[in-house]
Amino acid sequence: MLTIALPTGRVMKEAIELLREAGLPSKKLSNPGRELVIEEDRIRYILAKPMDVPLYVDRGVADLALVGSDVMWESGARLVELLDTGMGRCSLQVAGPPELGERFRCHRSELMWLRVASKYPKIADDHFSRRGVQVEIVHLNGSIELAPMLGMTDCILDIVQTGTTLKANGLVTLEKVAPVSLRLVASRKSASLGWNGIKPVLENMKGLVGEVVA
Repeated sequence: MLTIALPTGRVMKEAIELLREAGLPSKKLSNPGRELVIEEDRIRYILAKPMDVPLYVDRGVADLALVGSDVMWESGARLVELLDTGMGRCSLQVAGPPELGERFRCHRSELMWLRVASKYPKIADDHFSRRGVQVEIVHLNGSIELAPMLGMTDCILDIVQTGTTLKANGLVTLEKVAPVSLRLVASRKSASLGWNGIKPVLENMKGLVGEVVA
């Protein structure tokens, strides 16, 4: 039996549609109720919070997963990245009040220390370390935009899709960090010893969305 971990929430609908178009059984996924483990025709699906999905693969509980690249990078999990599906596209951005924008554009040498709110502390630390900026990271799990509005931080690092939420809360994009999309990943063990089971899934998805990453 092939085990696939899927993220609940924002990209779950797109993930299920991709599985269906790739010929995998997915009827029960359309209405899972409160079930967290679903079995259909020798496929076991694990439905987990996005931040937990990489761990199920890293620990060998799941053979494959569809996971956002943001979550994959933040987790630091040891995964084999197989395919960029191109779905769920958005971007990681640094955002803050407009007055901070001038310092980002013209006076970057003055950015010696910043307070940054993010639900991606590892990504935020790595990003600003590469720029030589010392940061105090405030780890929040939601409504990140509140932090600079209330003076708790200078800026945020978060996922942005349309920018509507930023605009509604008086924030602007200061810096684009990285594009984000849904990726197909495998455990190292399954990519090595279970390739015969993984390959048909990969080939079907590749035919739908394009080029293999690795």
